[in-house]
Amino acid sequence: MKIRKTGRRRTAVLTSALALALIPLSTGTAGANTSPGWGDDKPDVIWDCNNGKTDLCQYHEVNAWTQLGKRRQVGNPVYNCAGSRDLGFDLAFRTDRSTSYSFQQETKVEVKAGFSDVLEGGMSASLSQTEKWEVGRTTSAGTTLKGVIPPHMAGGYWFAPYWRKSEGWLEVHYGKRKHGHYFWYYPGKGSTGVQIATPVMNSDGSMKGKWYWATWKC
Repeated sequence: MKIRKTGRRRTAVLTSALALALIPLSTGTAGANTSPGWGDDKPDVIWDCNNGKTDLCQYHEVNAWTQLGKRRQVGNPVYNCAGSRDLGFDLAFRTDRSTSYSFQQETKVEVKAGFSDVLEGGMSASLSQTEKWEVGRTTSAGTTLKGVIPPHMAGGYWFAPYWRKSEGWLEVHYGKRKHGHYFWYYPGKGSTGVQIATPVMNSDGSMKGKWYWATWKC
């Protein structure tokens, strides 16, 4: 489902107090550009945004949609391999997901506080009254599931979350020229090189998704 842009924009400026490294290699070492896809002939905009070195760091969304993600097994399987009768169970399952950022679907990293303001500020608002998203927040899905496993069988649950996918670019302003320019656009103005995957939440704050049950022979 395509999400229409609402035109709502929030200018997000990072301060030193909020700055957290987005990419583990972002140490600020001279001559080592840690912004994926950019060389030393361009400023390290990711590190600069995370460390309060810019006048403005703003995400511009180009495309956005919601899709069901891949299934992942939740918890340990339940075994009835040596049993001679049906095995009933009543177990609680929980799974967590966090917003991730990537450049051209490479080097996915978790979005931290500080940089999350930049990304969320440029994303269009939800058009639904029953779901939402918050960049940078870890969201959980948990439920108590009951089932029956026949003899010589095992079973388990999988969970597939709904993801809010966003593609766009970063606009970065400096107070003095960097590599000859005050303004930089990462990885390019109007591009979709910055990609964000945010778990969708129900109105009660739980993660939206689908549970799947499967059994197999031991």
